[in-house]
Formats: sequence, C-alpha cells, structure tokens
Amino acid sequence: MNNNDLSFRRKERKYIILEHTFDEIVGELEQHIPVYHFENNPGLVNIETTYFDTDDFLLFKEFLIKRKFRFKIRMRRYGYNGVFQPEYLVEFKVSHSSISSKRRFVLPAQYYDAFVRNEDLRAEVKEANQGLVGAQKTYRIIRELFRINNLQPVLRTCYDRIAFQKQSKRVRVTVDNGIRHTRLLGKAKIETLDATVLESKIMGKTPKWHKRMVNSLSLLQQQRFSKYATGINSLYFPGRGKYNFYNEDELAKQEIPTRISESFELLKGVIKLEDSALHEV
Repeated sequence: MNNNDLSFRRKERKYIILEHTFDEIVGELEQHIPVYHFENNPGLVNIETTYFDTDDFLLFKEFLIKRKFRFKIRMRRYGYNGVFQPEYLVEFKVSHSSISSKRRFVLPAQYYDAFVRNEDLRAEVKEANQGLVGAQKTYRIIRELFRINNLQPVLRTCYDRIAFQKQSKRVRVTVDNGIRHTRLLGKAKIETLDATVLESKIMGKTPKWHKRMVNSLSLLQQQRFSKYATGINSLYFPGRGKYNFYNEDELAKQEIPTRISESFELLKGVIKLEDSALHEV
C-alpha cells in the first residue's frame, strides 16, 4: 500500500442492476476498462465491512435527514476464496457538497477488540503503518470521533466485489454481488440484499463509454443509496423497507445534535468543509 491509497476525492454515482446477471455486467465492463488486481490477487474479492454508530443510530438518522455534512466510520478487510487477510483498513468517510473524502490506516486483526473498546493503540498503529504518511493522524481523529459519539459496531456487511480501474486511477468502477447484512446489536440476525450494486468513481469528465454502458445495462442510477442504510433498515427498522433512504418529518425538525457539531469541528480541520454544510439539509 502506498500513500495514495490513504485518501481519496471522487464523485460517486451508484446504480442498482435488476435485468442482467453478474457475469453479463462483468463482460460488458471488460470491453471498456481493465479488471483491477490488488497486489496481484485475483479480480474477485470477498469484502467484510463493519460499521459503527451510536446506540440510538445517530449517524443513520443524519443520513436520513440528508445533512450536507455527514461522516461514517467503518473497518474493512479483504479476502480471496473465503480466506481473509490478517489486517483491517479502518477509515472515516466524509460526505460534503456531493464530494466523498476518505482517510485510512491499517489495523492488524488481532487488535479488533481493543480498537472497538477505544483502547490506546498508538504504538501498534505506528508499527503497522510504517511509511504511510498521515496514518497516525487518521487514527487519532477516529479515536476522538469514537470518544465524542461513543461509537460501537452495529452492522457487518459481506459481499463479493470485482473492481475495474484505468491505470491513471481517474475512473474506477466496482460491482458488488451477494450482499449480506448481519446485526451486531441485540439478537443476531442476517438479511440478504436482493440487488447487484454498481458504483462509478470518476475524477473529471465522464467518458463516453460509461454513458453507453449505463444504457446497455439498464443501470438504475440512485439519487441516494447506502449499503449501510439498507442493513440498518432491514435489521433494526424493518417497517421502513430496505430501500427507504429518505428523511422523516420529525427528524428534519430536530436541532443539530451536540455530538454532530463537535464531530464537524474536529473534521473541518482535516478536510476543507464549509460551515454552511453543518446547517443545511
């Protein structure tokens, strides 16, 4: 991993695919953009993502009211043929003005429980991230976000992904299949998402082949889509329906939670954020 893997600024578009099989989608994409092989591993990757939230799902509710500033914290590990690597990528992702920004660090898998308890792992993180500029600062920020919000793991999402990427890294497309959500608070429960999800991450002008692909695969662009939200809806608020990502009137009328204000003040020193983003929905 190099320093460029630790931070990103891309415009993201998300699509649901209902009319084509996974193999058909992959075949169409291979005509336009090469399969991405991370560290020379096979193209199809197993992904396990653990999401963090408060015990009253504050970050989920912030997503529902569509505040211009939102953040999430998640940890992800990758596997091949069902065998996962012995480390996680821990990241915070900030959405602001239709732009997504990320910061990451590497966490050895044996420290998962200690990290969840927000124990001091500065020495361990330093050792695991030698040569990765900014990793320790990212760890400190995430640890402070844990403290401010009293975060805990609430959802684990697993799926298979194949990624396509130009050598310039200007265009990246991922296709996620077999999405499964596991509840981590209260009684264990698993739900499956009955959809294939395609995400385009593009810096600059959208290529012509991408526009043709949208038509040929009948891609249904989503104004709002979140794997996290489908998991929370289906496992904790099933009455909302899996794909209901819209605000409820009583949520929109609430004042800005103190924890969100404090988190914003912390993050705006790291990512260029306009003060108005905190107050706009």
